[in-house]
Amino acid sequence: MDFEFTNICVEAAGRLILQNVSGTLKPGELLAIMGPSGAGKTTLLNTLNGRKQFSGSILVNGSPLNKAIKRNMCYVLQQEYFFGNLTLNDTLQFTAMIRLPEEMSRENKMARMNAVVKALQLEGCLGTIMGDMFTPGLSGGERKRANIACELLRDPAIIFLDEPTTGLDSSTSASLMSLLKAYAVQERKTVIASIHQPSSQIFFQFDKLLLLSGGQVAYFGLTENVVDHFQSVGVEIADDYNPADFILEALAESAEVREKLLHAANGSIRAGPIEKFSVTEQNNGKNLLDKVSEKFTKKKANTTEETSGMDPGSVRMSLLDLDNDLDAKDSVTNDNQKWPTGFWTQYSQLTIRTFKQSRSRILTVNKCAENLLVCAFVCLIFFQLPRTEDTLRDRMGAVFFIAAHWSFTPLFDAVTSFPMERMVINKERLAGWYRLSAYYLAKMTSELLLILIQPLVFVILAYWVINLNGIAAFFATLGTVMLNSVAGQSFGLFVGIACLQVNQAMTVSITFQMAIMLLGGLFTRNIPVFIDWMKYLSFLYYSFHSLMVLEFEHAQPVKCSSSSNSSVFLVCQETNVTSIPSHMVLEYYDITWSYWQYILPLLLFTVIFRVLGYITLRYFRKPF
Repeated sequence: MDFEFTNICVEAAGRLILQNVSGTLKPGELLAIMGPSGAGKTTLLNTLNGRKQFSGSILVNGSPLNKAIKRNMCYVLQQEYFFGNLTLNDTLQFTAMIRLPEEMSRENKMARMNAVVKALQLEGCLGTIMGDMFTPGLSGGERKRANIACELLRDPAIIFLDEPTTGLDSSTSASLMSLLKAYAVQERKTVIASIHQPSSQIFFQFDKLLLLSGGQVAYFGLTENVVDHFQSVGVEIADDYNPADFILEALAESAEVREKLLHAANGSIRAGPIEKFSVTEQNNGKNLLDKVSEKFTKKKANTTEETSGMDPGSVRMSLLDLDNDLDAKDSVTNDNQKWPTGFWTQYSQLTIRTFKQSRSRILTVNKCAENLLVCAFVCLIFFQLPRTEDTLRDRMGAVFFIAAHWSFTPLFDAVTSFPMERMVINKERLAGWYRLSAYYLAKMTSELLLILIQPLVFVILAYWVINLNGIAAFFATLGTVMLNSVAGQSFGLFVGIACLQVNQAMTVSITFQMAIMLLGGLFTRNIPVFIDWMKYLSFLYYSFHSLMVLEFEHAQPVKCSSSSNSSVFLVCQETNVTSIPSHMVLEYYDITWSYWQYILPLLLFTVIFRVLGYITLRYFRKPF
């Protein structure tokens, strides 16, 4: 696709970030956007792919930039955001299944993926996890290529890259840019990259250079002509100096040179003598600048010749035709579907990916060992509690601990899970990978099994060791504890989404935890009237009371205290009465609602916070 931008201006906070930036690019060409720090490189890149508001004109094959055209673009971010526990194969398979059109078969999608993997030389690391700051995985160069591979899978016509060589050594950077050059030439792609001080080998692989200074164009044209251009304004280069380093230093060190270049770029440079930026040397009657220019021009020609002579099969990406026979202009201006795949495909693939990622977070050896150890302590402390009045508080404590532990454990896990995913999800949402509703539903459902496995095992072990109420209440207790865990997760997800920082989310969660524990119904039964209503905002209040109903309703009677005079139940003071009907225990502790009256608010709590999480993510946490 032909790409043309004219008089691009971007304003932020009353200041012009970009001013009258123009340029053109043909299919098969690479454009380098260079400039000192703060020159506006990333802003221009974001503007050209439609992520910033601007004034001016952007035309693709003569058509104004629109949503259909944007779907034929890709943007490779400077930072690689991946789920660290997934392998490269998992990551690329997910990308292929969700970003390639629904009409393509799975076999064809996998063939496309394998072609991209081969072209970017990633075959040897498909089984390696992506890794993150805590877990080693792919190397820096492999992560860069994986980042590019995720975008090339869908065969975009225009490719934007934000400083693709940042963090890589010179050899890896040169190899990466050679691959991109070969891909652009063979596939007739339009490639635009911002880059900071490339080596000369990388520099001359770019066909065109757009040099920015203070948001204005200091040079636009063929890369091989930039040395001659600098000479024309009196700025000469030293022997064997990397032109990329030189031109940036010249812009940064001399305001006069900067002004001359800006005037020259606008065709208004003044006539007359020009002071030299560096001393011109002579060697056998030949200007040193001409020698350097000739040297790098020759290197450029050799690089192009080598690239164009590569085996097309080694870089051929479009093995599977996606309407390539259509005219490019027509194909991008059609009213294409917004999403390449349907809701069910997105939901199912997101569910699989989220399950794999969450499994390694939730069911770690350390967490399983931690919960088994806690279960062992609970069993030892409350071992075979006798059903007596003297142990009522212990029995209530056991029930409360089970409810509290399996509400706060999922809560804190969920609080930290979304902030860790935020950057990946924002990247994918900005690029239009899938519907937000598909992601959110997959997040809700894929983690359910993982969240519920540990409380299930905990209750199965602890229930009978503690000697809680019978078989019928056992199954109801399992269901209640599971619902309680889901409620805790719901609140944790909402807090994790609403808070931008993990420490903020943890502070809110800990404060909430303390409040709902105090209002839960174990530590105090006589809350001051003016705050008594707040207990109804505590989901732990409902889960604890529902478990108490299961424990004491339709249960065996409780044996009176060994000292009848110390019993708080009047029935124990009657003659020949040695036990207390279980329902009286509930009445004494003012637990008067039925089981379902406690369960329904817990269900409502779960639904409300899951809906609030989606609304917050949809309207208040938009990616930008």
